Amino acid sequence: MASLDLTESRIYDPNTLLILTSPENATKLLRSKAQPHWVCGYELDDSFPAPEAVIEHLKNEDVIGWRAFWLGLLIRYLLTEGPIELGDFIRQKLSQDWLSRLEEANVDGWYPLIRRNFEEANCVLDELDEHLTATDHWLCVVYEGLEAFDVAGSYVPIRALVGLWFDRLRRWRRLRAKIFLRPDLFHIGRLNFPDASKLSGHFIRVDG
Repeated sequence: MASLDLTESRIYDPNTLLILTSPENATKLLRSKAQPHWVCGYELDDSFPAPEAVIEHLKNEDVIGWRAFWLGLLIRYLLTEGPIELGDFIRQKLSQDWLSRLEEANVDGWYPLIRRNFEEANCVLDELDEHLTATDHWLCVVYEGLEAFDVAGSYVPIRALVGLWFDRLRRWRRLRAKIFLRPDLFHIGRLNFPDASKLSGHFIRVDG
């Protein structure tokens, strides 16, 4: 196991995407390591949709559909729960129709809009990344509790999330993610997205 100092530096490293550890240890790490520029992308909390409900709603969707879900969830969170200045920035980039749909709590209210306009949703976050770069700020989106999707009967949401953010390591400069994942759920074969084998330099295992 890496030394504590090395482990901490790897956790904070912007290029570290996956942190493989137990759910209990993930909670401890987030309490002790969380930074002011870290925001929640998903957790098992009433603020986010239950995995079973989302899986049922997206049961006929492919990986791209699930990527659209994660993009929409992030935009919605930043609008309604995130730092005020970032919410205001995104609000300026969206039409009133988008705003009214994204402010709805139910997935079936906002997901169809994002799915139909996947590239437009991407562009909103492209502009956010450009804004963060221009103002010399970082935003790190943190995900935990993802094992609940596997328990609910689908690994596709996890595969889509990891693949989405791995692609964005090359696309975005200041918008990053920390995905806390139970070690037994991490398997390159299960991830099954282009370049998944190149993840080796972007994850760290942290024992509890």
